[in-house]
Amino acid sequence: FKMDWYTCMRGMSEFSATALLMLLGCMGDSVNPGNGSLMSSINHGMAVMVIIHVFGFVSGAHANPCVSMACYLMGYIASEMVVIYATCQIAGGFFGYILLLHMLPQDVLDNKKPGVCITPTMDTLSTVQVVAIEGLLTGVVVLGWCAMWDVRNGRFLDSVSLRMGVLVTACSFAGVQFTGASMNPVRTLVPAVFEGHPEKVFLQLLGQIVASIAVPFLWQNGYTPRYKRLDIPIQF
Repeated sequence: FKMDWYTCMRGMSEFSATALLMLLGCMGDSVNPGNGSLMSSINHGMAVMVIIHVFGFVSGAHANPCVSMACYLMGYIASEMVVIYATCQIAGGFFGYILLLHMLPQDVLDNKKPGVCITPTMDTLSTVQVVAIEGLLTGVVVLGWCAMWDVRNGRFLDSVSLRMGVLVTACSFAGVQFTGASMNPVRTLVPAVFEGHPEKVFLQLLGQIVASIAVPFLWQNGYTPRYKRLDIPIQF
């Protein structure tokens, strides 16, 4: 592994993509009333669509440590690259959120309590239900990425940014009233840190991490064909 200009460029791409995701996604959330708004789900999905369109060809535009972990487990990036990606994503998430807080007027921040982009869980959900729902939603997103990376899908990448945006919108709208449906550890953790209670999102983070590990295993063992080795005799 060598830290060259191309590696730095990919890291900067992930930093910028995650910062833009926090800016666009959370800016829309700051003015959308209530938790579970259709507009919030659409805004989140469109933010994902934008960053994939802009940064996808540079670094893949994961903007999500769960996606990067799945990419590593699928064998597409090295372990060192996962560390770089995750570090840049976390840094980009904090940078984007801090920038957002300085851009929004004070009355918007005051009206959005406990905080902008906070992902509270439904009070009546059990511990297992929170982990299961957030894990399911994150798993569907990771499934979409695994399908996109698969070589058999190589002919169908022309509208991938639009399709991934719709996928995120569908998952967000399905689960936002239950767990917040951020499906992204950075988007879950960063606002909670600024609120002062990061321990409140532990269950969502657990579901997201489990999904990022389980889904690649499922894809490789359940949806990837086992090709037989073709032995061609050497002729002299």
